[in-house]
Amino acid sequence: MSTIPRVETQFWIDSWQEGGSKTSFHLPSVHPHARLLAEQGLLDDANVLVPLCGKSADLLFFAAHARSVVGVELVDQAIEEFVADNGLTPERPRPGVLTVGNLTILHRDLFELTRDDVGQVDLVYDRAALIAFPEDMRPQYVAAVTALTSPGTWYFVNTLEYEPALPSPPFSVGPERIAEYFGAEFEVDHLLAEPRPEHRMVEKFGLTSLVEHGFLLRRFR
Repeated sequence: MSTIPRVETQFWIDSWQEGGSKTSFHLPSVHPHARLLAEQGLLDDANVLVPLCGKSADLLFFAAHARSVVGVELVDQAIEEFVADNGLTPERPRPGVLTVGNLTILHRDLFELTRDDVGQVDLVYDRAALIAFPEDMRPQYVAAVTALTSPGTWYFVNTLEYEPALPSPPFSVGPERIAEYFGAEFEVDHLLAEPRPEHRMVEKFGLTSLVEHGFLLRRFR
């Protein structure tokens, strides 16, 4: 399976090194959509996969509510900041693998992973992962993650849809694109469409509108 192009890899390494606005996608608190999944019982006894996890606070939240959590992150700095920020002392059973209780973080290229690497996946949690990729790479990303799932797997996708469109991530992705990317193998339920006029991107980029979407998918084949 092909890997992330070097230009994309270097973009994210540079973003974490620069920090500040370059990593403004990182939220210091648990995302409300993660809490919603817990309220709906989707985390109960579930094995959760979090692609492009960064140093998300959602990881520890999921670990407290699910059976197991596997986060996947390409940039070593993001993983080490997650460890330091949370005062963790992880075990490192082999290169590129960190474990803390029922949480495992893989320092890997998502596009190289197999089902053996991640184990059973009951729920995929995608917050700002799909929208991190340019349009021409999104089908490849969707195919890579779908290959790690099975019929019956739940898949939650969080996106931003805004105007005018920007040439850099997070990219604008609306409901019609989710149906296009996932409709062949997943039932798509558009759960949330929340206008966010207060979002930091609105002022920073002079956006005329911004809506945060939440989609709950379930693989049917």
